[in-house]
Amino acid sequence: MRKLLCISLSFLFVLGFTSQKKEMKEISPEEKQELGQYLKEHWKSPEDYVLEKFKDHDVVFIGESPHRVKHNLEFIHNLIPRLYQAGVYNLGIEFGCHEYQDKVDKLITANEYDEDLARLIMFKWYIIWGNKEYMDIYKKAWELNKSLPEGAPKFRVVNLSYRIKRSPRIGLFLKILLKGDPDVFMGKMILKEFVDQGQKALIFSGSHHAFTRYYQPIYNFEKSQLIKLNKNRMGNVVYHKIPNRVFNILLHYPWAAKKDMEEENYPVDGAIDTIMQEFENKRVGFDVRGTPFGNLKDDDTYYALGYPHFTLSTICDGYIFLNHFKDYEGCTVDTRFITEKNFEEALDYFDEPERRDEFKRPEDFIRLMNERADIKKRFKEQGLE
Repeated sequence: MRKLLCISLSFLFVLGFTSQKKEMKEISPEEKQELGQYLKEHWKSPEDYVLEKFKDHDVVFIGESPHRVKHNLEFIHNLIPRLYQAGVYNLGIEFGCHEYQDKVDKLITANEYDEDLARLIMFKWYIIWGNKEYMDIYKKAWELNKSLPEGAPKFRVVNLSYRIKRSPRIGLFLKILLKGDPDVFMGKMILKEFVDQGQKALIFSGSHHAFTRYYQPIYNFEKSQLIKLNKNRMGNVVYHKIPNRVFNILLHYPWAAKKDMEEENYPVDGAIDTIMQEFENKRVGFDVRGTPFGNLKDDDTYYALGYPHFTLSTICDGYIFLNHFKDYEGCTVDTRFITEKNFEEALDYFDEPERRDEFKRPEDFIRLMNERADIKKRFKEQGLE
């Protein structure tokens, strides 16, 4: 009897807590043919696609979500020498504090690469961002600069963020935004470091920071009420200044549902994933605005809130597909990122105060970083397989 009860409870657990695989919406044969034919006629590798956009744009935004996807970072690594060859000498990243830009410049132009300095720079941005592939952005820039002939201009990686001070106060954790809205700050850094200097730059960040023409909804889910459209994301700030010289590209990622931002679904009802099943080569970049892909609708996504006629072209100019969700892998966690030396500072800056008692030693933070980097588990739980 006890054995049968355990089996029954296990069965109920599976039924109640395991997400079922989400189905992609079927598209008509005519639409499938149109989308597939467009890709065949305009196929470009993601690297070639990005470089092409610099022919008539000064700032190109690439937005990722979720973070910590290994192949996204490897794509950025591949782009660095290609950017330089095309005359684009700058990469701006969300993942670093501008206060430490002098250390970044020193790191990527030194005779020897200093991994501990790279760790320090990334730690100062976010104490649980010990993902090797993000820090390797600096290393790839260093490798390029090391290979350049004497007198050649150096490639720059520019940290766009600032360090948000966090201070424990009466059991709460207070974020102190000393330099204002972080998005506005990053946008102004792009204008100052690149646009005002007459230089082109690739900007790599989270997808929401990278929005340009599109204004992100601020929505009260409990009251089902649209509060406003946010016009001050990093990309918006730059777009408002130079609207004809910026281009926004989204990396393929799941979209939040309209009813609940914690639920993730295939973007544009799975149309892109469906089409890409027809191609053996999964790596492609393509235009969205003015193409059949721009007309793809998704009425059930959070991004459609406030947009009665939402389509893919509402949110981005271009798109890059690198892999199907079932093949996504998380970044590699650097086990030397948190040590006894910086453990107390990590505790002080950890932005989940209700969990601080869980962290007694550096290994506890390493465990958390590994959990955050487990993309396969995240997508499996969402039914994106």
